[in-house]
Amino acid sequence: MKKIFVFGNEFFEGDEVAKELAKKISNSNFEFIFAESPNEILNAKDELIILDVVKGINEVKLLENIDDLVLENSVTCHDLDLGFYLKLMKTTGKITEIKIIALPFGNFDYDNLKKEVQLILQKLK
Repeated sequence: MKKIFVFGNEFFEGDEVAKELAKKISNSNFEFIFAESPNEILNAKDELIILDVVKGINEVKLLENIDDLVLENSVTCHDLDLGFYLKLMKTTGKITEIKIIALPFGNFDYDNLKKEVQLILQKLK
């Protein structure tokens, strides 16, 4: 069974979409791990799959190159986000293969999102 690390902050409107969506999806090929911190991926082995919202996209996408993520300037420790951790892990050789199921930020059409994510999961199994 493959693990999918699910990120999001339920206290920040629009950022909770991935966690809420994962609760609505059942798939026997995948186990959803509800991550509270990017630190939880540091010991991931094999293929790393993440479900999270991404600002600047309009549809669900499967990102397979973390270099496609645009990092905003980090000014404080609070600004260090998942994209920063992933790029750091890649640079240091900690991870080599990653897949991000990227959800549009603030999209609350869970039925449509669920259908699109399930199509991606079929490809990943």
